[in-house]
Amino acid sequence: MKYFALLFALIFLLFAGWQYNDPDPILWIPVYLVPVYVCVQAFKGKYNTELLVVLTIMSFVAGLNTWLQMTSWEGFFSEGEGISMKTMNQELAREACGLWICTGTYVVFLLKSMLGKL
Repeated sequence: MKYFALLFALIFLLFAGWQYNDPDPILWIPVYLVPVYVCVQAFKGKYNTELLVVLTIMSFVAGLNTWLQMTSWEGFFSEGEGISMKTMNQELAREACGLWICTGTYVVFLLKSMLGKL
């Protein structure tokens, strides 16, 4: 579990760094720095169950809300264009999935937290 926490702390640091050039970095950088904090705490063996429950619900609902804003599925990438965003639907799909990656990480640590107390 320690290595999972360390790996995802680094992944979320990269996610936060990539948001620097995003149109709304003041929103997305903290969104990815919060899981870095959670991962570092998990690496230390510290789990705040209440915080994990709140973060899990918030990130899942925010991802669902973002996903439902798409008018059509256009994928994550433009054909022949690489990773540059060409449409708002692509940006929304990426943001929703990023939030759900956070959700998945929170769920793993929440389960560890709850099972550790049994």
